[in-house]
Amino acid sequence: MNLKLGFILLLILFISCADKQGFPLKKSQRFTTDNTSVKFENIPDSAGFSELFTFVTSYKTVDKGFSLAEFENEYQRFGLNGNVDLTDSLISACWIEMNGLLLELTGKEIYAQALEQVSEINSGAEKIQPFVFTKNVDHIYVNLFKPAEMGYSHTLGGEVQLRQETDYPESGKVTLFFEMTERRYIELYIRIPDWAEGTNVEVKKVKYFTQPGTYCKIAKKWKQGDVVEIQLPIENYPPPRL
Repeated sequence: MNLKLGFILLLILFISCADKQGFPLKKSQRFTTDNTSVKFENIPDSAGFSELFTFVTSYKTVDKGFSLAEFENEYQRFGLNGNVDLTDSLISACWIEMNGLLLELTGKEIYAQALEQVSEINSGAEKIQPFVFTKNVDHIYVNLFKPAEMGYSHTLGGEVQLRQETDYPESGKVTLFFEMTERRYIELYIRIPDWAEGTNVEVKKVKYFTQPGTYCKIAKKWKQGDVVEIQLPIENYPPPRL
């Protein structure tokens, strides 16, 4: 059997089994897992969200009792009253891991926003970097506006490289550069922060619809040298909220 076909069949079988068991699959995944995992036993009680973090452990151990709905509900309840000391490196690492997992599972902008707030408060939060881009097959998500690069092999063949340049939040200018060996169809999703009414997203003078608190979708065949220009209304940028 063709190796690629065999992999696809195994993937379909895995998805089918996961769906039957009711265990949620990730909508997108971080590009690297290097230095991002946090052991539950290391999280200090003073963090204030030790109980909430047990959902992370439950998911990672494929606990059949894991419920994404309960995870999100508890997260929302914590958000109403919780206070996280993001100046502490260990606590911020745990907070990143938890919000990163929720972002992977749900694809919701609010969790990317929470990750961004970590970098506002803790400039040394390097563990946020794997979540700048996330990916699902040939769907690429731009979750955070930080200098970053990613690369992968397209499912139809050919290498894809995406580079992001910005000095955000010093300015609202963000530029994405594509480098590709072959012209390929990719769905690109760009996060529009909830405060960013009037964000401009443009490719070759074609402007795309943006709505705060969602992702702007650009679905097209990309080629070598394509550029995405993003201009966020940085004058509306809010102060740190955590």
